[in-house]
Amino acid sequence: IKRKLCRMSMILVVILYALLASTFIFAKNVLSYAHPCFTIGFRMLIAGTLLLGYQRLVGRITIDRSHWWLFFKASLFHIYFAFILEFWALQYVSALKTTLIYSATPFIAALLSYVLLHERLTVKKIIGVVIGIGGLVPVIMAATTGPEARMEVLFSLSLPEIVLFGSVISASYAWFIVKDLMHAGYSFGLINGVAMFIGGILSMGTAGVVEGFAHPVSNWPHFLLWVGVLILVANIIVYNLYALLLKRYSITFVMFSGFLCPSFGALYEWLFMS
Repeated sequence: IKRKLCRMSMILVVILYALLASTFIFAKNVLSYAHPCFTIGFRMLIAGTLLLGYQRLVGRITIDRSHWWLFFKASLFHIYFAFILEFWALQYVSALKTTLIYSATPFIAALLSYVLLHERLTVKKIIGVVIGIGGLVPVIMAATTGPEARMEVLFSLSLPEIVLFGSVISASYAWFIVKDLMHAGYSFGLINGVAMFIGGILSMGTAGVVEGFAHPVSNWPHFLLWVGVLILVANIIVYNLYALLLKRYSITFVMFSGFLCPSFGALYEWLFMS
C-alpha cells in the first residue's frame, strides 16, 4: 500500500508541473485580449472570492491581528509583484522562455534559504546551484526575436527577461512567508484566498492608474473563457495540489521537481504556438 501511495504521489508531482507549464500558454492567450494589470486584478478577485467563500462554508475565517502584516506581505510577493512582473514580461517573451526562466526558482529558493534562514550550503548544494544556474545561460544568451528584440538589452538580458527574474525572486521569497503562515496554523486555502483577494485589489488599483478602465478588454467572450481556464487550472487545481504534495514531500523536493516544467513547456509551445 505504501509503495502504491508513493507511486501515486510521484505521478501527482508530474501532473502538477504538466498543469503549471500549461498556465503560461493560457496567460499568453489572455493577454491577447486584455491589459496585464486588469487581467491579474480581475482573475485574482474572482479566485480569491471563490476560495474565501469555500473557507467560510467549511468554517470560520479568523486571522490573528499579529499576523495581518504577514498576510499583507504574502499578498504583495505571492500575488501582486510576482504576477504583475510576469504578465508584463509575457507580452514580449515567449511562453517557453518564461517557463525556462521560472525553472531558476529552486536555485533562488536555495540561496534565499541561506540568507533568510541561515541554512548551511554544503559543497554539493553549491555545485548543484552553480550547475543549475549555468544551465540557464544558453537560454538567456540565445538571440531574441519578435517584440522582445526591440526592448532594451543589458549584458545580453532584455528588459522583459530582467523583469521576469524579478518575478521569480518575488515568487520564491513568497513561499517563505506562506510557510510561516502555515506553521502559524492557517490553511493553504485561506492564505491563498486572502493573498489573491488583496493582490487583486492592488492590481485593479494599478490598472486604473497605469492602463485606465476605458477599454481594458478587446474581446470579452474570449477573455472570460481563458481567464476561467486560468482560474480553474492555476488558482484552484495547481495551488491546492501543491499544498497536498507539501504535506508528503519537503518544499525543497517539490520545488526542485520543477525541472519537469520546461519539458512540458517545450511540448506545449510546439503543439499550440507552432
